[in-house]
Formats: sequence, structure tokens, C-alpha cells
Amino acid sequence: MTKIKEINHQIHLLFQQYGIKSLTMDDLANKLGCSKKTLYIYYENRASLVHKVISQDLDEHLRELQAVFKLKKHPIEELFLHNKLDLEKLNSIHPSSLYDLKKYYPKTWAKFDQITKKKGYEFISNNLERGVKLGVYRKEIHVEILAKILTEKFEIIFNQAVFNSPSISFATIYQELMSHYIYGIVNDSGKEYFEENKEKFMSNETN
Repeated sequence: MTKIKEINHQIHLLFQQYGIKSLTMDDLANKLGCSKKTLYIYYENRASLVHKVISQDLDEHLRELQAVFKLKKHPIEELFLHNKLDLEKLNSIHPSSLYDLKKYYPKTWAKFDQITKKKGYEFISNNLERGVKLGVYRKEIHVEILAKILTEKFEIIFNQAVFNSPSISFATIYQELMSHYIYGIVNDSGKEYFEENKEKFMSNETN
């Protein structure tokens, strides 16, 4: 790992722990054990730092997703593996980080949002098409519509205007959404496979 990649990685870990906005350049330098002047060797300004750190983490996440696709697992299992990676990523993010990106670093947020949705859509579209060909998804499903729905799933789950009850956990919302989605796309063969493995898939997703 090159020096800049290692620094990006360490800063990203700090963002996960403390959020983005709360850490000043002085804070980052102190926690990294270097001078602020050293940081400015690698980053033009704070916006540049945030952009490079988030971009590197996004690239790593996309490589992990691509690795899942290359495994060519059963389409239903593949779908849950994909979502497991997304969940792990979201669970590692400080609660304020997405808000901080949207409000204070709109250009970085725009790139993050655009790429994650574009790549997510491509992955899910390929999954749906393969599932139809392998005879586990219904032939008449509308791939474009269903891929867009699942791509936007976390926008729905994290929308406090939609889900604002403390009695309903994130895990419960996610399980209900995924069960509803799967039952809507599978045929009898896919349904049988899903019900045989549902408990395993759901427990892996939320643990």
C-alpha cells in the first residue's frame, strides 16, 4: 500500500469513528501523529482530503462487489451477498457522515451517490437477468424497474420521514423489504430455494 493510500485508509477509519465534519485538520494531524503541514503535502485543502478518502473507500467497496459477481453463486444467494457488503459498509459509517457529505461536500456526495447507484443498478440488473435465464426468477419481471427499486432501498430505509419509529429496528425494516422483494421476483423453483435458505440469508445479513 502506497503512503497516500495508507493515509487515506487511516483517515477513513477516523471518519468512521468520529464523523467527517467534527474532525479538523489539526485533529487529523494529531491522531495520525504527523504535522498539519504534512497533510497539506498530500491534500490541497480539506475538501480535497475528503474527496480522496471517500473515493478510495468507494473504489475498494466496488472491487468487493465485483468479486461477489465473479463467484457466480446462485442468483438469490448472490443478491444477499451483495446486500451484505452494502450493509457492512453502511453499519461502519458514523451516523453523521452521510449528512456531512451531503451538506458540506456536495461534489463528493454527488460522485459517491452517482457511482454507487450506477454500479448497484448494473449489478442487480445482471443478477435479475441471470436469475431469469437460470429459471429461478419469473420470466415476466421488469428488470429495469425492479433494479431501480432495489438500488434505492437504503434511501427508503434511512428516510426518517418514512421510518421514524424507534420500536422498528433497521434490521426489521431490511428483512421485511428483502423478503417482499424476493417473493415478488421468484418463480416456484426460486421460492423453494429461498425458503430453504431464508433463515441463513437473513441472519447473515443482519449479524
